[in-house]
Amino acid sequence: MPKISEIGLYNYLAWKQVPGLRENVKLITVKKGKQLYDTAQKYTDIYEILSGAVKLGGISGKGKEYIYELVTPGEFFGNLAMLGDTFCEFGKAIVVTQLRVYKPAFFKHLMTHDPEVAAWCFEKIVYRWNKTESMLANIRSYEPRERIQMLYNELQKKTIIASNREIILHRLITLQDIADLTGTTRQLAAEIINTIGSSPLTGLQL
Repeated sequence: MPKISEIGLYNYLAWKQVPGLRENVKLITVKKGKQLYDTAQKYTDIYEILSGAVKLGGISGKGKEYIYELVTPGEFFGNLAMLGDTFCEFGKAIVVTQLRVYKPAFFKHLMTHDPEVAAWCFEKIVYRWNKTESMLANIRSYEPRERIQMLYNELQKKTIIASNREIILHRLITLQDIADLTGTTRQLAAEIINTIGSSPLTGLQL
């Protein structure tokens, strides 16, 4: 039996000839800046990123947009209904992004009827938890300047495929995104990143 981790969820389901696969899963490509869902939507589909990247975030009490996570190829997000009525977020593509979109009821059925899918999904959930916990640990453990430097270094090492070309992830986000992800300010992010390599923002968007 092929492993989901090796061939991907969709290919695994196709190999098993799961009924309703074509009706419950679709392939879409969205443009840069496309909002997949907003904070007013409590019920969303489940999205799998094949190429590109998406930022997840919310709206502050003052009506200001902020982000708290970047999701990249191989990651899943969405289906806010499973988190209760108090949680809301938006999902927005930061580059041309290709996704598979799963209907929540179909996805839930797979999790409760296929042990292989359930085990794989739990691994994905734990991975997302680990990302969040690591970010919070960094905020508690390092000074603001160190956090910005660490995140920038990490993003420089992360390459994704979008529009059939390789793109370094740090070129797709803004200084404000850096500030949001590190719990700092845009001004400090600009100061630190301008210092790194002594080059003008090294590709970061304003």
